[in-house]
Amino acid sequence: MSALTRPLSVALIAACLAVVGCKSKTETTSRSTATPASTVTPAPAETKQPPKTGGEKPGKEPPRVVIETTKGDIEVTLYPNEAPKTVERFLSLAKEGYYNDMSWHRVVPGFVIQTGQGPEKPPIPDEVNEHKHQPGALAMAKPGPRNGDPTRLSEPDSATTQFYICLCQAEHLDSEFTVFGQVEKGMDAVGKITQDDKVRRIKPVEDQP
Repeated sequence: MSALTRPLSVALIAACLAVVGCKSKTETTSRSTATPASTVTPAPAETKQPPKTGGEKPGKEPPRVVIETTKGDIEVTLYPNEAPKTVERFLSLAKEGYYNDMSWHRVVPGFVIQTGQGPEKPPIPDEVNEHKHQPGALAMAKPGPRNGDPTRLSEPDSATTQFYICLCQAEHLDSEFTVFGQVEKGMDAVGKITQDDKVRRIKPVEDQP
């Protein structure tokens, strides 16, 4: 999915995020998926709810989903006002069962867990907004720059299906990657995810049995 043809599994945060990993070391980029550094830090504890930003319409609660995994449920609040196309894509894929039984193909302890490596979909535009890469942030993965531009971490407007959840503060990603949600419950499960784990399904909160 980098450039619509290459699998995104070897494209994002190792080529995109390899500059630094959670305020620490750097690593060499190599068009991989999540570009994190190899620094290992303890998985964060349950995160507090982020402050209200005023982005949601008065009187209407933002949509929430539960990401059911083999390590437990992760409840996420989405940001449809700040990232409408991204949220629309995510919910559409979730509804069609795209993420069902999908592996967390990239796990970097103390940095990110990432999934969504599947059949190709058209890219969507970046929707970078005021939400930050903090523990529990949900964001879209992208491939590294096609022309090897050293000033960028990623190819603009190239997100398709892959997303990641941050395990730490990662300010170096804020200017290029779209944050479209925040984990409200289940960071303990996020911190336990390994590459042997899977997404069982992603369902809107109102659809839960």
